[in-house]
Amino acid sequence: MSVPIQQVSVFLDNRPGALSELITCLDRFKIRIFALSIADAGEFGLIRMITGDAARATKVLEDANFNLAKSKNNVEVTVILTTEKDKVSRIAKILGDNGLNIEYAYSSAVHIDGKFALVLRVDDLDKAERILEDDGVVILSLDEIKNCFE
Repeated sequence: MSVPIQQVSVFLDNRPGALSELITCLDRFKIRIFALSIADAGEFGLIRMITGDAARATKVLEDANFNLAKSKNNVEVTVILTTEKDKVSRIAKILGDNGLNIEYAYSSAVHIDGKFALVLRVDDLDKAERILEDDGVVILSLDEIKNCFE
């Protein structure tokens, strides 16, 4: 069974340049971003991202005084590979039919053989990954994601 991937979530002021400052900080420490989501919440935005090293990214951003969101809902995600057989609609149906709720989703920069990886936060990640894997859906590990960029 796959291990959920740790993502980094940061609250940013909703102003020009804030995202650039965040990404520049990670770039300075050579921390790669493989998936990124930006959600507007009025005066601030919630940035969710999968990085090459979530623990290191968290430390670097905390040291730079960024405001990190650390609830469990903002930490663990699963990444699936969408295919012609395993379309987003099929994934949503499998999860819904098994009583699992998709809390949020975003796409990634990960492409394998023309297929893209989808980041999902589901209310029960362990159950979701088990059900999806049993149904033949490819769950990606962080190492597999990193390999797409080497």
